[in-house]
Parts: sequence; C-alpha cells; structure tokens
Amino acid sequence: MKRPLVKALAGAMLLLSHYSLALSSDTEQPIHIQSESQHLDMATNTVTFTQNVVLTQGSIKILADKLIVIRPEGQEGDETIEAYGKPATFEQTMDDGKEIHGEANKLRYEVGNEFLKMSTNAMLEQSGNQVEGNVITYEIDKQQLVAESDSTKRVTTILQPSTKSSSSQDASTSDEQ
Repeated sequence: MKRPLVKALAGAMLLLSHYSLALSSDTEQPIHIQSESQHLDMATNTVTFTQNVVLTQGSIKILADKLIVIRPEGQEGDETIEAYGKPATFEQTMDDGKEIHGEANKLRYEVGNEFLKMSTNAMLEQSGNQVEGNVITYEIDKQQLVAESDSTKRVTTILQPSTKSSSSQDASTSDEQ
C-alpha cells in the first residue's frame, strides 16, 4: 500500500519540477499585447485591454477576454498582469521543448515577485500530467507549487505512468554524470 503512494508522490514531484524549466529567455523578451480595445489610466499607471486579448512574451502566450497591466509608480519590471476569461489560458514552452498549458477564470502574475496565481477552475497540464484546483499558486524562484480546493471540489492530480524509454534515458543520463 505504501509503494503506490510513494510512486504517486514521486510522480507529482517530477511533474511539478518541470514547471520551473520555462524557457529562460522568455522574461528577457518584450511583451506584445493585441486586443480590440485598450484603455490607459495614466494617473494609476493601469492599462486595460478587452475583447480577444492576446499577450505574447517569447514562448509565453496568454488568451483572455480582459487583461489589466498595472505598473506601480511607473516602475518597470514590477508590473502585475491580471487576465480574465471563461477561461483565460496560457501556454509556454519549457527548456526541454515540452509545452505547458494552464487555464483559470483569473490569472495573476506578479513580475517582480515571480509569482503566479490561478484562481477559479484552475488547471495546469504538461505531457498528460495534470493538477486541478480552485486556486493554484506558483512561486517561480522557490519552485513551489500549491493547489487548493474549495468547499465544493477537491484538488485533483493526474499522473501518467512513466515509459520505459524515458526511464532508461534518465538512467543513462545519470550514469554519464
């Protein structure tokens, strides 16, 4: 009974560790935003984009109904980006070439703190492995992911079985080191 639990926990750790391997050059790229409408409030340094919003930065792509960019006191690099949709989605390519997909009704990314919060019907998926919860938070610099439930739905994790070819590749890679 303990062995399947250990395998499941090991698989979850493996799944979650891949989320930290996003293309390292993405955050060094400019942010491009396209929408049907844009409203700038210069007093609060807030820009609101609405209708068919597409944000790209390197391999990152966010699709939303509404996206708000807040730059506190006009400080570059300290922006907060909030995306709303039914759902709002994001995609990103990892350094190993694998795609990660996430969705939630609200995405909040604090650029300066390297903090992502997905709330209401949150889901994160990579290579068939999936985590679902009411809220998923990820501290990028600490590589810590937390999924939380609400009173109506529990956190769900789906882990795909490892294949022999990937296990033997992992073993040969560790033998080479």
